[in-house]
Amino acid sequence: MIISLPPVSADLEAVSRRLKAVREARGLALDDLADRAGIPHAELSLAEHGRLRLSSAQMHAVITALHVSPRILFEPGLDVSGLRRL
Repeated sequence: MIISLPPVSADLEAVSRRLKAVREARGLALDDLADRAGIPHAELSLAEHGRLRLSSAQMHAVITALHVSPRILFEPGLDVSGLRRL
């Protein structure tokens, strides 16, 4: 089955890029974060590529697993390079 996905909005794309950047800054593999947040690996991967919008409960689980403020993912211009590994 082929699923057609809707176009990616600029906001979703920006959050997706930041999610991946924060995960990498924290030194976590995609599988590690998916396990910590209780989200299927495939869904988290799609979210990081801007192809899936996580639910608010899933986003809360990701933010909690990353030990960051929601601002880190949603406020453009915040530097994530200084985050320490978990």
